[in-house]
Amino acid sequence: MDEVLKEWKKLSLTNEDGERVRLTKSHFSTDEKHILAVRFMTRSALNVEAVVRTFKPLWRARKEFVIREAGDHMLLFVFRSDTDAERVLANEPWSFDKHVVLFRRYNFSIQTKNLKFFTMKFWIKMHGLPMSMLNTITAMELEGTIGNYDAVNITNKLHDPRTLVTISAQKREKT
Repeated sequence: MDEVLKEWKKLSLTNEDGERVRLTKSHFSTDEKHILAVRFMTRSALNVEAVVRTFKPLWRARKEFVIREAGDHMLLFVFRSDTDAERVLANEPWSFDKHVVLFRRYNFSIQTKNLKFFTMKFWIKMHGLPMSMLNTITAMELEGTIGNYDAVNITNKLHDPRTLVTISAQKREKT
């Protein structure tokens, strides 16, 4: 083992070892692919095989998708169909192993390590409101205090009034 470490110390790369190559975006093929960058909000190690086993039956994609590792707790889901990627985004929020999973579209314009995930979606249940207030207008009024209103599901007013809200992960300024 010591011999290997000594050899590694001798290793160096200089300008003489090779020329720099500048790649253009035309080298990257994103045709027919729709990519979602996914951040798993957990501190524990991420088991990619477990992620595949969990999400593949839930998403029921019509065309196959491929998963690529993209860094610390981040994966790229490469879909062949935009409708499959859209369905995944439309059915947010998602979780894995009791942890939040954040999604955003990705198009190779920046490195994955520089990707920022600013928002997350949550279903918010409304309790203790009078029946007359269980409507879309009330849900939209909640937007200012919680986050941005996305959708409302008031099909069962008595038992499960809820609204889908996108909440910013950035710090809010106090007013």
